[in-house]
Amino acid sequence: MMDKSAYMMRISQAGPAQLVVINFELILEFLTAARAVASASTTSEDMDDFRNHIQKAKNGLEQLIQSLNFETPLANDFYGLYDYAYRLLSDNHYTLDTAKALAATDEVMAMMTELLKGWREAASKTLDEAPWAGEIPKVYSGLTYGRDGQANEYVDDGKGRGFMA
Repeated sequence: MMDKSAYMMRISQAGPAQLVVINFELILEFLTAARAVASASTTSEDMDDFRNHIQKAKNGLEQLIQSLNFETPLANDFYGLYDYAYRLLSDNHYTLDTAKALAATDEVMAMMTELLKGWREAASKTLDEAPWAGEIPKVYSGLTYGRDGQANEYVDDGKGRGFMA
């Protein structure tokens, strides 16, 4: 799994389409972790870890559903796909049948992988031509240091500081 600071950096510089891509990547990472746990062992503690990863993936799907703009015609299609994936994970969230849980996880992973391909393509095409492209603040790393000697990030929001004369 990618560390939190790398995701935070990507999120801070992402536009709307890139945020959707990041959300899909997180969902896939949680599903991959859940699948690894479920296929390795079926002890009660492992299944709790499986359920925890599935819940995080469901949270990502909820975020995708909440971000839909239903004024566009495609939103209903995306809602149907996201809702199906969410229900599939919910139906197998607390199952004791490992094979059934793995099959559901694999189906959702396949669906999310295909959707991610499309969103990556859309995000790459909109990056340069988006109206918000010039509004993303630049993040500089290593230019400032905290008390513990660790490099901190500096965000240049492009707004002048100080007083107006």
